[in-house]
Amino acid sequence: MATKRGSSHTTLTETADLVVRELERAGGIKMIAPGIIDAKRSGARYITVVYTAGGFELIISGTGVQKIAVHVNEPSATKTLIKKLQLNKNLKQFKWNERDKKPGI
Repeated sequence: MATKRGSSHTTLTETADLVVRELERAGGIKMIAPGIIDAKRSGARYITVVYTAGGFELIISGTGVQKIAVHVNEPSATKTLIKKLQLNKNLKQFKWNERDKKPGI
Protein backbone atom coordinates (compact mmCIF):
# COMPACT_ATOMS: atom_id res chain seq x y z
CA MET A 1 0.00 0.00 0.00
CA ALA A 2 1.25 3.47 -0.86
CA THR A 3 1.72 6.33 1.60
CA LYS A 4 -1.52 8.04 2.63
CA ARG A 5 0.11 11.39 3.39
CA GLY A 6 2.69 13.03 1.19
CA SER A 7 5.59 15.29 2.07
CA SER A 8 6.23 16.21 5.67
CA HIS A 9 3.40 18.73 6.10
CA THR A 10 0.63 16.91 7.96
CA THR A 11 -1.14 19.70 9.86
CA LEU A 12 -4.84 19.92 9.03
CA THR A 13 -7.51 22.47 9.82
CA GLU A 14 -10.49 21.22 11.79
CA THR A 15 -12.61 21.28 8.64
CA ALA A 16 -10.02 19.51 6.48
CA ASP A 17 -9.54 16.85 9.15
CA LEU A 18 -13.15 15.70 8.69
CA VAL A 19 -12.63 15.30 4.95
CA VAL A 20 -9.26 13.53 5.25
CA ARG A 21 -10.72 11.00 7.70
CA GLU A 22 -13.36 10.06 5.13
CA LEU A 23 -10.77 9.94 2.33
CA GLU A 24 -8.63 7.54 4.38
CA ARG A 25 -11.61 5.18 4.64
CA ALA A 26 -12.21 5.25 0.88
CA GLY A 27 -10.36 2.79 -1.30
CA GLY A 28 -8.25 3.41 -4.39
CA ILE A 29 -6.22 6.34 -3.03
CA LYS A 30 -2.42 6.37 -3.45
CA MET A 31 -1.60 9.49 -1.47
CA ILE A 32 -3.21 12.38 0.40
CA ALA A 33 -0.96 15.46 0.48
CA PRO A 34 -2.12 18.34 2.73
CA GLY A 35 -1.09 21.83 1.70
CA ILE A 36 -0.38 25.07 3.53
CA ILE A 37 -3.13 26.56 5.71
CA ASP A 38 -4.36 30.10 5.10
CA ALA A 39 -6.06 30.96 8.39
CA LYS A 40 -7.59 34.24 7.25
CA ARG A 41 -11.08 32.89 6.64
CA SER A 42 -13.81 31.44 8.79
CA GLY A 43 -17.48 30.89 8.32
CA ALA A 44 -19.45 28.67 5.95
CA ARG A 45 -17.88 25.36 4.99
CA TYR A 46 -17.13 24.88 1.31
CA ILE A 47 -15.30 22.21 -0.66
CA THR A 48 -14.19 22.89 -4.22
CA VAL A 49 -13.07 19.83 -6.17
CA VAL A 50 -10.52 20.53 -8.92
CA TYR A 51 -10.02 17.50 -11.16
CA THR A 52 -6.43 16.89 -12.29
CA ALA A 53 -4.66 14.24 -14.39
CA GLY A 54 -3.59 12.19 -11.34
CA GLY A 55 -6.75 12.56 -9.26
CA PHE A 56 -8.12 15.75 -7.73
CA GLU A 57 -7.37 18.66 -5.44
CA LEU A 58 -9.73 19.74 -2.67
CA ILE A 59 -9.90 23.38 -1.61
CA ILE A 60 -11.50 23.22 1.82
CA SER A 61 -12.66 26.34 3.64
CA GLY A 62 -14.29 26.82 7.00
CA THR A 63 -11.84 27.31 9.88
CA GLY A 64 -9.23 28.51 7.38
CA VAL A 65 -8.51 27.56 3.78
CA GLN A 66 -6.44 24.50 2.94
CA LYS A 67 -5.68 22.67 -0.29
CA ILE A 68 -5.35 18.90 -0.24
CA ALA A 69 -4.02 17.01 -3.25
CA VAL A 70 -5.34 13.47 -3.66
CA HIS A 71 -3.66 11.01 -6.01
CA VAL A 72 -5.73 7.97 -6.97
CA ASN A 73 -4.96 4.55 -8.46
CA GLU A 74 -7.61 4.90 -11.20
CA PRO A 75 -8.09 8.54 -12.36
CA SER A 76 -11.25 7.48 -14.22
CA ALA A 77 -12.92 6.64 -10.88
CA THR A 78 -12.46 10.10 -9.30
CA LYS A 79 -15.98 11.34 -10.07
CA THR A 80 -17.43 8.22 -8.43
CA LEU A 81 -15.29 8.80 -5.34
CA ILE A 82 -16.41 12.44 -5.13
CA LYS A 83 -20.10 11.47 -5.39
CA LYS A 84 -19.52 8.96 -2.57
CA LEU A 85 -17.97 11.72 -0.43
CA GLN A 86 -20.83 14.13 -1.16
CA LEU A 87 -23.35 11.58 0.08
CA ASN A 88 -21.37 10.81 3.24
CA LYS A 89 -23.32 11.74 6.38
CA ASN A 90 -20.27 13.34 8.03
CA LEU A 91 -19.77 15.70 5.07
CA LYS A 92 -23.40 16.77 4.50
CA GLN A 93 -22.84 20.23 6.06
CA PHE A 94 -20.42 21.23 3.27
CA LYS A 95 -21.39 23.11 0.11
CA TRP A 96 -19.70 21.43 -2.88
CA ASN A 97 -18.41 22.91 -6.12
CA GLU A 98 -16.53 21.16 -8.95
CA ARG A 99 -14.26 22.33 -11.76
CA ASP A 100 -11.56 21.04 -14.09
CA LYS A 101 -8.00 22.30 -13.95
CA LYS A 102 -7.24 23.94 -17.27
CA PRO A 103 -3.75 23.34 -18.70
CA GLY A 104 -1.62 26.47 -18.77
CA ILE A 105 -3.81 28.49 -16.38
